[in-house]
Amino acid sequence: MHAVESSDPAGLVVPLPGISRLQGSVGYASAAAPGKANEDFCAVSIPSDADGMERGAVLAVADGVSGAGSARVAAEATVRSLVRDYYATSREWSVGRALDRLLCAMNDWLWAENARYPDQDSVVCAVSLVVLRAQRYYLAHVGDTRVYRARGAVFQQLTTDHTWQRRDMRHVLRRAVGLDRHLVADFADGDLQRGDVFLMVTDGVWEVLGDPTMTEILRRGLDPHTTARTLVSASREHQAAYMGRNDATAIVFHVDEPA
Repeated sequence: MHAVESSDPAGLVVPLPGISRLQGSVGYASAAAPGKANEDFCAVSIPSDADGMERGAVLAVADGVSGAGSARVAAEATVRSLVRDYYATSREWSVGRALDRLLCAMNDWLWAENARYPDQDSVVCAVSLVVLRAQRYYLAHVGDTRVYRARGAVFQQLTTDHTWQRRDMRHVLRRAVGLDRHLVADFADGDLQRGDVFLMVTDGVWEVLGDPTMTEILRRGLDPHTTARTLVSASREHQAAYMGRNDATAIVFHVDEPA
């Protein structure tokens, strides 16, 4: 198993193993907002053994949230657990069932941890996870991290933000890991096609840059690593004008475009 876990701003590119008749490459980058610790966390798990390759590759990104700025532990623990434990789930389970069980287990743990310290700020996290298996992708999501797919001229958001619709509450999560006793996550799946580009980002990227800027950067034809770094760098450059303090993380996956 080749696992890459980081909140390091440099990121790196890892060529993925064969995914059925498709191949691909992935890159990522992450950086804290100026003057604070990075509460985002991301990971890429690339199987090297036969059993792991049959189960697929896993990409995950999480955004920790707390009033005291201490939610990195929630994001990191959630991502590490999902990426590691996915390969230990029953082979009889579907991908969706496996991801649901894992997310619920992490929610139970984080909910219990928050309940142990009621006088402290609760920590929760938004998370998006993609499994690439055979010629399909499987998506699990809760919160306001986002997954996009660029296919041809179409740039499509594959996730729905679990936030309140009022403008003054647009950053308040309705669903997150650790927020409620019972977790309700979104699941989706679809086919992989040559030329697809998947983008996984935290709100420090998608909200600061917006869809037009993200699309323009994706269409420059850069390798995934450079694309991810460009997105995160652009976010940091715009943070001052945006008046925000959101950490920025991006994972970029190209289908059938090895690095």
